Amino acid sequence: MRAIPLSVAFDVVSRIALAQGAADPMTHLRACSLMEPAERLECLDKLSRSMKLPDRSTPGAANWIISETTSPVNYAPIISATAFSRGGSGFPLQLSIHCRNGRTELVVTGTAVSSVAAYTITYRINDGQPVQLQAGAPSFGTGAAFKGDVVQLLLSLPDEGGITVRLSTPGGASHEGYFPLGGLKAVRDKVATVCKWPRATATPRND
Repeated sequence: MRAIPLSVAFDVVSRIALAQGAADPMTHLRACSLMEPAERLECLDKLSRSMKLPDRSTPGAANWIISETTSPVNYAPIISATAFSRGGSGFPLQLSIHCRNGRTELVVTGTAVSSVAAYTITYRINDGQPVQLQAGAPSFGTGAAFKGDVVQLLLSLPDEGGITVRLSTPGGASHEGYFPLGGLKAVRDKVATVCKWPRATATPRND
């Protein structure tokens, strides 16, 4: 089958999103995911470059794009909050906090990030020491998911400053991005409510 030009593909994605009432960038992302692998990577790359970062003046959730919907299966609430990397190396990255089916996940995605690669995640909060862990596959979609107690990790993150995340493979390929954490408290509160974090657990530590 002859591949359609990327400009045409991206226009199709935009039309699909608009037809679904989509100012929501998650709708654009889902539309890109329907394409063939090669076109999908280009579509996602162009989408990440064309998106405007959220206005810092947005009340309570600067630096994050929040998407809320319900499951078409059981109508359970679903929430995703996504931040886009600034600077770093390699392709642009996205850091997403998901609550789906009562499960909280922290996932790194990007145009060159695959769910089948054996990634190691190294993250550093502000000027702190780097922490390394093996990534897992997310429960849905593509990307590299943080393993372990994600809720406690989210609670340990400060509401200001930033987190640097680096993905690396045994073959030496790596991608790195810096994510400002401004607005995290508002995002964390929303996710805690939707995912029904225990009250004692959902209280951030005051270090």
